[in-house]
Amino acid sequence: MTNAPAVSPLGTPTEHDSLKGVDRLRQKFRPLLLYVVSLVEFINIVNGSSVSVAILPIAQDLKFSVTEVLWIINAYTITFAGLLLLSGRLGDLIGHRRMFMFGLFWFALWALVVSFSTSPIMFILSRALQGMGAANTIPTAMALIATNYPAGPERTKAFSIYGAFGGLGAVTGLLLAGGLIASLGWQWIFRISAIAAFVLLVLSYVIIPLTPPKDEKPKVDFLGAITATLGVTGIVYYIATGVDYGWSSAKTIPIFAVALVLIGSFALIESRVQTPLMPLRVWKVKSFTTSVVLAFVSMAKSQGSIYYANMVFQEVYQWNALQTALGFLVHALLAIVVFGALGRILPRLPLKPLIMAGFLLRCVTALMFSFVTEHTSYFALPFPAFIIHIFGIGLSHLPIQITAVRDAENEDQGLVGALYNTGLQLGAPFGIAILNVIVISTNGNAGADSVRGGPALMKGFRNAFYAMVAMGLFGFFLALVILPWDKPVRPAVKKNLKEEAELAEFAT
Repeated sequence: MTNAPAVSPLGTPTEHDSLKGVDRLRQKFRPLLLYVVSLVEFINIVNGSSVSVAILPIAQDLKFSVTEVLWIINAYTITFAGLLLLSGRLGDLIGHRRMFMFGLFWFALWALVVSFSTSPIMFILSRALQGMGAANTIPTAMALIATNYPAGPERTKAFSIYGAFGGLGAVTGLLLAGGLIASLGWQWIFRISAIAAFVLLVLSYVIIPLTPPKDEKPKVDFLGAITATLGVTGIVYYIATGVDYGWSSAKTIPIFAVALVLIGSFALIESRVQTPLMPLRVWKVKSFTTSVVLAFVSMAKSQGSIYYANMVFQEVYQWNALQTALGFLVHALLAIVVFGALGRILPRLPLKPLIMAGFLLRCVTALMFSFVTEHTSYFALPFPAFIIHIFGIGLSHLPIQITAVRDAENEDQGLVGALYNTGLQLGAPFGIAILNVIVISTNGNAGADSVRGGPALMKGFRNAFYAMVAMGLFGFFLALVILPWDKPVRPAVKKNLKEEAELAEFAT
């Protein structure tokens, strides 16, 4: 007697049976899930860091005005940060796989459109739409890792690998931009991103496992979604444009005031609605709350370090884009080694002392760069400073990321990933904005005594590096005083032996 296939109430084979072959394939390729989502993170960051190097060629080619240039970066940053919370929570409600793949498609589509831009307005709008796609992929990528790898050493190692791809992407973007600008043109920064994203989209369909549909139709807190999205977008706009327009300008301060009102309204709404976009329970976990603040500080310092190291190479050393990219090469190559090793070590060590040590190492890096002049050899200070910096990034940033998601429930992983990344995205423009204010106030912005370019700019850069030391010390003391002490988490106990046997059968 043969077993009949499972039948739905309508008398047709269920979707589970029709996809059984694909499901078996997904189970066999499950170990590749980590590398697919990590490569998406890599592509996102490569794209962002490449554009930061390509600002001048893009502005010259498309004839950006002085006031429009800042939107080459800000158009993407504002939509990305503004939609993170909504996208992360929607992933929890309708499925992380679905949101991740939609975001990847959207990112790839608009990256391709950006590459064919013929005017500033086309570039800015396309770049903003591309940022919306990235907002869908990043929090759901973290959620896919957290929900597919059990808490303990396995998840810690997975997030270390994910973080390694991100760290490598930041510097690879500089190298890629330098090479492409000198050969094919800035357009290929986006075309390569689009091609890679479409390939990863196909792999995602095959590799990322399906999750059972929810019994109830998800309820979306639309009022909370609107107030949160507009509020965060307004804050990012204020931070990102304040340096150019002025912190008390009529173009910025009204938007900032409205954004604060919207964030306050959002918090009130979330405390009263039945199905909140952001359940306030996630903030009761002390390690998570502290990790978001530490992520903000860490990214503010990281962006400042990379940006002003780049400025030192181009202004003080008078290097071109390709030479500057090669100057970062040691940072990129060492990231592969250090982050890979940390993936094996971190599960066996408490994270709090590592975070503190990482912040101190990054202070040393900033201090070393503060002594650079046009006569200083690259190998005397920048080269060893980069070596110290990558160890500092690994010891601080990776454990902060692991601590942020460690104690969250699976149903909140998309939200937690979104909030963590919102902290990062707010920290990035904030760090650059504060440091730019310090540099401009030191070097002067107008008048006969102001510094316009060249090695003399190092006077302002030096004060910026001192400010980075202060940021690092703040992160160190914040982790020391507030972050809970933790012990290494042991592997989770495996309870379902039947399921393990089935997985072993699929693997063979």
